[in-house]
Amino acid sequence: MKLVGYYRVPPVRGIFFSPAQEERLLLLGCEEVFSDRCLNSGVVRPGLTRALDALEDGGAVATPSLHALAGDMAGLMDVVLKLEARGLHLIVQQPEIDTRADPGFFEACRALAGFNGERPMVRAAEAALVARGAAGGLKGLKAEAPAQTDDAPPSAED
Repeated sequence: MKLVGYYRVPPVRGIFFSPAQEERLLLLGCEEVFSDRCLNSGVVRPGLTRALDALEDGGAVATPSLHALAGDMAGLMDVVLKLEARGLHLIVQQPEIDTRADPGFFEACRALAGFNGERPMVRAAEAALVARGAAGGLKGLKAEAPAQTDDAPPSAED
């Protein structure tokens, strides 16, 4: 099984790679290490593409952290689901994740991605319910008066 490393370099002027991250991945046993420089203008990851292309089914991508793999949750889900779809594994040093030993991380990410994908549908259904309610779709429902507590100011009837 081939093991390659990958990390993203933050968008800091003059910084194009991280010797410390590269060394950590080489000490982990990576045959090759790939990196991408984060850009403020968008996400372009030729290094990640090259890392995935260097692997065959059953291979693994190692990364120092989840943040070194992606900059946000959507980006992380995208990468993780690509790895799983290609039959590859993920090894993260911090927090310790190794899908070769426990594929549960892939299952959790699939569930989160499904939840995230359902969000627009749920929001559309909620908007339709609100629109129907505003257009009189909630006729016949009586709003209950809030229960009065001892702290509430006395009503005009008191």
